[in-house]
Amino acid sequence: MSDPFDALLFPRKRHLRGPDPGPFSYPQAYKAHLRREFLSKCVYCRVPDGLKGYEGFGVDHYLPASRFTALAVAWSNLFYACNVCNTWKSDCLSTPERFLPNPCEHRMADHLQYRGAEVETFTAHGEWLADLLHLDERRRLREFILSALGRFLRARIELLGDLVALEDRIEIVRSAEERSFLEIAIQETGQELERVDRQIELLTGEPLFSG
Repeated sequence: MSDPFDALLFPRKRHLRGPDPGPFSYPQAYKAHLRREFLSKCVYCRVPDGLKGYEGFGVDHYLPASRFTALAVAWSNLFYACNVCNTWKSDCLSTPERFLPNPCEHRMADHLQYRGAEVETFTAHGEWLADLLHLDERRRLREFILSALGRFLRARIELLGDLVALEDRIEIVRSAEERSFLEIAIQETGQELERVDRQIELLTGEPLFSG
């Protein structure tokens, strides 16, 4: 990812959904596939499941299954959402005239966007989503995520600098004892860097490096 903070924003482009991994006979069978499809984040509040845990997320029916039984296991109607958003959304019905933005049918950033920990709405649809899901009331959680992400990113920069300095130093040392010490320091610094990278990925829901 280019900027880890961007991973927590509402997307500027529509998401092109992948092929149906089913068909399955019950919605929960899609959960793991939806998690991969939407990069481990709630499509409505952008909170990653690395923070709340996999059990804190579920399968959302964009058009409620209670009213649209034929869509209960339709891949195109299912989204990955945290249990908080799923509960607040409940059986809310979207129509072409009044809809809750979703990443497959809409450019969500056209309707609402985060400015730091606060949400700004640009359309009546974005305002409806923010109000219905109480996004502003969850500001402290987002502040925590942004603060933690900033700390880990700063730690990553420091560790990379330490690693470069250690690798440069080991090229010029002559003492076997000092070389052994530096090799251990390089290994430990690399391990700490891997731990920091894992924390960044948990906070963003996305790998630092792809491909």
